[in-house]
Amino acid sequence: MKNREKRGFFKTIWLKLLSLLIAFVIWLIVVNVDDYKVVKEIYNIPVEQINGSEIEESGLVFDVTSGETVDIVIEGRRSIVNTLSANDFTAVADLSKLSYTNTAKINVSPKNSSYDDKITITVVDDAMSLSIEEKKSKQFELVVSTKGNVADGYALGKATTAPAVVNVTGPESLINKIKTVRVTVDVTNRYEDFEVNVKPVIYDGNDEIMTSSRLEMNVSEAKVSVPVYETKSVPIRFYTTGKVADGYEMTDITASINEIVVSGPAEEIEKLSYISINDLDVSGITENTTFERSISSFLPEHIYLADSVDTIVITVNVEKLMVRTINVTADDIELINKNDELYTYAIQLQGAYVITVTGLERNVGGLTVGDLAPSIDCKDIEVGVGPADVSVKLSSKYRVDRNGTVLLTVADKPEETTEEGKDNKDNTSTENGSTEFTTEARNGNGGISDNSGYAGNGGTLDLDTEE
Repeated sequence: MKNREKRGFFKTIWLKLLSLLIAFVIWLIVVNVDDYKVVKEIYNIPVEQINGSEIEESGLVFDVTSGETVDIVIEGRRSIVNTLSANDFTAVADLSKLSYTNTAKINVSPKNSSYDDKITITVVDDAMSLSIEEKKSKQFELVVSTKGNVADGYALGKATTAPAVVNVTGPESLINKIKTVRVTVDVTNRYEDFEVNVKPVIYDGNDEIMTSSRLEMNVSEAKVSVPVYETKSVPIRFYTTGKVADGYEMTDITASINEIVVSGPAEEIEKLSYISINDLDVSGITENTTFERSISSFLPEHIYLADSVDTIVITVNVEKLMVRTINVTADDIELINKNDELYTYAIQLQGAYVITVTGLERNVGGLTVGDLAPSIDCKDIEVGVGPADVSVKLSSKYRVDRNGTVLLTVADKPEETTEEGKDNKDNTSTENGSTEFTTEARNGNGGISDNSGYAGNGGTLDLDTEE
């Protein structure tokens, strides 16, 4: 019985083995269908740089121009591949093995070494490119910028830093891109002086922060001292130099703003009454002329602009002058300070007498000879005939020129009645016993006249008579 069973077992063993094989094949098929191979792309794996110190020890510096991150394509079983991300891989570039084009090969491997034979890795771009340059150092003045607003009625003075300059070292190409090194201070609601420590930040020409690790500064912080001052509003005054073209006159000056808010130490602000802009050159201009000025450049020392507006637009207005000629007659001229009791006066024009008036049309267009009030002052004029100065009413609104000659005749006024002179007889004894008689008679001019009525010049007539 046992032998029969034994023979039966061995007789059917091939059927059992076949069944086992079929089961394995079915399992294998199921496994392959369910856990098939897949392909996956993984992006932006950071690339670690090694042996870069060998470059720096040669007195050079480098900057990565491409290849700071790398992309890969992996292939493997779905159950493995789908669980992997950029964090599961290590990318390394050995900078001691640079090619002649300054590139280093990037090698990527899984952090879990058990995946080495279960996935394949293809690096999309397996080269890191470097820019290798000489190291350069340059000093930059620290620039203070602010954010926020101080308390109402206050303004910032000129902030200072310690140190005032910083030294930046790095690749020459990066150093050349630096525009400023800046410290930024928050001044929100500040109303008194304060100090704060701030980290300097490097900015390029586009006002973008430069974050390259290849740039090094000699300081990590700077102390910033910020003065906060009270403000004051003051007027702006304008002054010109030179003269406008002949035949033109400057009428006025207008500006985009006439008052500005400034700040500064209390003792300086108290002394300040106005801001003077005094460099407006109007030499030879014949039309309205505009000037642009920066107000801050005209501020006195220790005074700071607290207004948001710094640029002022100034217009100097000019107009063409009008020239008018006004003819004057003798009747138009008034004689002042006359002595009518003693003298007579007569005016005679030697040809035409013309007054030329030059000024703006609105000031001279309607002028008459009466407005000019021509006159002659007779106070110190002596008897006789001679040229006389004609005065006119002057004004700052126009210029007056006179052309012509005026003769003024001044004569003694005839007396209405005459008085007979009285004879004064003086009897004087002489040595020879004769008597000398002196007779004097004055005419109306104070001269001496004899009995015949001859008008003398103040002399004396002597008569000798014997007894």
